[in-house]
Amino acid sequence: MTKVSFIFVAIALLSGQVLCQTDATYAVSTSAPGYKINGHVENTEAGLQIPLTFNSNGNKKTGVDIFGKTIKDLVVNVEYETEERLHVKISDKANKQYLVPDSPLGFERPKVKHYASSKDRNLDFQYTAKPFNFKVIRKNDKVAIFDTSNLPLVFEDQYLELSTKVPKDANIYGFGEVTAPFKRTTNITTIWARDNPDDFYRNIYGAHPYYQEVRDGKAHGALLMSSHGMDIITTEGRITYKVIGGVLDFYFFAPKSGTPNDLSIAYTDLIGKPMMPSHWMLGWHHCRYGYKDISSVETVIKKYKEANIPLQTAWVDIDYMDQTKDFTFDNIKFPRDKMIALGKQLHKHGQNYVVMVDPAISANSTYEPYVRGTEMDVWIKNADGTDFIGEVWPGFTTFPDWWHPNATKYWSKEIIDFVDLLGVDGLWVDMNEPASFCLGSCGTGKIDAGNQPYRWTYTEEEQAQNHTRWEKELIKMGNPPGEERNLLYPKYAINNGGGNLSEFTVATTALHYGDIPHYDIHNLYGHAEGYITRNALIKQNKKVRPFVLTRSSFVGSGKNVGHWTGDNHSFWSYLKNSLANVLNFQMFGVSYSGADVCGFNDNTTEELCTRWMEIGAFYPFARNHNNNAAVDQEPYLWESTAEASRIAINARYTLLPYFYTLFEESNRLGTGVWRPLIFEYPAYEELSANDVQTLVGSDILLSPVLDEGETIVKAQFPGGIWYDWYTHEATVDNQSKNKVKSVTLDAPLTHIPIHIRGGAIIPTKTPKYTVGETYATPYKLIIALDSKNQANGRLYIDDGESLNVNSCSDIDFTYKTGKLKASGKFDYKKAEKIGSITLIGKSTSKLESARIGKKSTKLTHSRNSVTVEGLSIDLNRSFDIEFK
Repeated sequence: MTKVSFIFVAIALLSGQVLCQTDATYAVSTSAPGYKINGHVENTEAGLQIPLTFNSNGNKKTGVDIFGKTIKDLVVNVEYETEERLHVKISDKANKQYLVPDSPLGFERPKVKHYASSKDRNLDFQYTAKPFNFKVIRKNDKVAIFDTSNLPLVFEDQYLELSTKVPKDANIYGFGEVTAPFKRTTNITTIWARDNPDDFYRNIYGAHPYYQEVRDGKAHGALLMSSHGMDIITTEGRITYKVIGGVLDFYFFAPKSGTPNDLSIAYTDLIGKPMMPSHWMLGWHHCRYGYKDISSVETVIKKYKEANIPLQTAWVDIDYMDQTKDFTFDNIKFPRDKMIALGKQLHKHGQNYVVMVDPAISANSTYEPYVRGTEMDVWIKNADGTDFIGEVWPGFTTFPDWWHPNATKYWSKEIIDFVDLLGVDGLWVDMNEPASFCLGSCGTGKIDAGNQPYRWTYTEEEQAQNHTRWEKELIKMGNPPGEERNLLYPKYAINNGGGNLSEFTVATTALHYGDIPHYDIHNLYGHAEGYITRNALIKQNKKVRPFVLTRSSFVGSGKNVGHWTGDNHSFWSYLKNSLANVLNFQMFGVSYSGADVCGFNDNTTEELCTRWMEIGAFYPFARNHNNNAAVDQEPYLWESTAEASRIAINARYTLLPYFYTLFEESNRLGTGVWRPLIFEYPAYEELSANDVQTLVGSDILLSPVLDEGETIVKAQFPGGIWYDWYTHEATVDNQSKNKVKSVTLDAPLTHIPIHIRGGAIIPTKTPKYTVGETYATPYKLIIALDSKNQANGRLYIDDGESLNVNSCSDIDFTYKTGKLKASGKFDYKKAEKIGSITLIGKSTSKLESARIGKKSTKLTHSRNSVTVEGLSIDLNRSFDIEFK
């Protein structure tokens, strides 16, 4: 978390240094001659191997060394890994360029046993010889989903460029992490993990060089597997990659069905399936930075209860630490015994407990985690071999090098000892881009210096003086031995919002184990920490699913951690954009994700917080959180906010079995829990830019108010029947295929419009104060009939916490011709029974009774629905119910 909002503009004070490309060009390198095939194209077991050489066209100077040193000889490896995935890697023949490591700390490349045959695969690779260009063709409709024809290929040690043609006004989604509308328009997306409070259109915490396109109702995707900084330019008719190192390592995806959901399955088949949360993780969470003492936390917990606003998990930020040092306690404000007692009290009431841990370790010889880390030699190094020492909350700090052989052992001990002592249920890892408040190793030789003034507390003149001194020291330190690249100031300056690549982070010249410059590995840092922290928690308790929430992430992080979208602001624009941010992470395979509800920075208002609580209650990860400089924003402070919170959170808790079933599907298949309308209805072009509504799964539609002063929502509804969640009335009955109906919905201040898709069967519970109490109630079924009086749904059940599930039930419900049938797997014997069933639809007015076995039960009629109550149907075997 960036605890204080500030703007710092880095100015190049040394002539000739390029710090920031503030007006990065959208153009391609038109003078680049590209490459040509040089020799024999070999057919391999996987596909093709193509040798390339620089196409100088007799002019040895034109197009050479544009932003780096031209690499003359390349190899293209084409591998048909599956029927729906094609791997195309363009690399240097000498294999000197850095690759994302094939390990859990980078990207574990799948072991392909059998490559897809020409007959079965849905992707084809076509190429030209001189200049070398290629197309990736989706075979089932002959569409070129990636086409580099007549566009330059540049391959230098510090600059790689490749472009593809796309249709005019293409439906492009992805590339991030960035605060921007969901559909990508003409702009530059910079990928370089950065500690920044969610500036619009700027690079922030994570690195996900992946996109999806929906074209003519069919979806395909492309991933550039690279840990290097880059600009990705989306402009009319073209996507251009400009990367400052590594190789061009692409994966292309084209599911035969063409559906975006199947594309998500294909993508996560490669990068890993999202983690499976426990029941408690799906409850409501609350935190803030700036609790004055532990009694403040206890007061918040108490007032939530008094206001009858459900609270599952209480969080504590770095406030609890002794001088903000990890694994310590402030003996006055947050004494250890009271912190331990808080966890026990929460657990006694069926609630949970999470605290923060940062990666930066205070450089203090009396601080045991620093002493142990130094003895094990686990810190990131300077180019001269000394420890790299930056500045974070406790002052001068060292940074664990996750790639060091001792780092896992070191971090695991610190984590396990701390969790055993405190009894928390999970950890929140922050500042792991990694963040640092100075430029370079500003703490070298200053061990035991203690707290330091924060960078933003200096005057502008002092900041400039400090920056000049830091920069001179950083340049004087120089490159690592033998390194020929300009790691501090690459000639192509990506559009990094911080300017210099080393601003607010570890210097690009610092070294990781194996003498790998931070320049090459920067974007992997938070991803690696998440993996190691998760495994430490598993080692600490092998029975339950670990909880780790991270700020910085990379491709594949979702299998280990959840994510919140960082230090947003209490502005209406951030409320509105939060939907796009969460939808992006669903697409990136991080399904357990959410934004800080009511905003982190700046002061919220009653109306803003009320509206934010309404939609935030349905984020896959749902938490209210703000900072120490902002006004209090607990939802019980305003009556309208409290009432809206009770309504929305109770609706979420009612839907917990539905949410949990979606998370199991996400964990097993890779589909999102939240889904943009265009991904469920790709044939509806009118939905292509809709990022102000969202589907939970395929059956629940949320249409929140996102603008100040509004009490209506202009909502879009795809074809079919959509029923109001609260009244069960049919809001829309649209039987027109591929046509969207726009409806103006009433939405007074405490109301969020929720709709159920006709044709869905939704498993629910009776909402209680905690998740455990909610789950202890009988199941209910809501059967929302479509135009054919049919519906179907699914329910997944296990114990809600086991890391290795021994027994579970996976039940399919179908309703047709007046009969409800339950079939599937019924292995979980402790499941609560079904207590009631509600049918929604016009035809329900004719129903009078439900026959269960030999027993007939009368139905209770309401407007547009009927209910049968007082049931006690076991969920340990199949059953039929006939409605007459």
